[in-house]
Amino acid sequence: MADKNWGNCKGCRYFASHHANPDDTEVARCMEPDLRKFDLQVSGMSGCSEFEARTGISDGVYMEPDAAPTMH
Repeated sequence: MADKNWGNCKGCRYFASHHANPDDTEVARCMEPDLRKFDLQVSGMSGCSEFEARTGISDGVYMEPDAAPTMH
């Protein structure tokens, strides 16, 4: 995963939002070609290594997080 761009879904071109600037709490379908078949519903704050910046967004690529937060 470390060899690809990581970013939050709200800034990704595959985040099927109807808003020009989705926020962290918005939920939309992931339309990335390899993931589309799973019908994933993700929040704007979700993220993955298949990130591609939305048109007009230049600051959306990040380093992959070291570890996922623990869910309680």
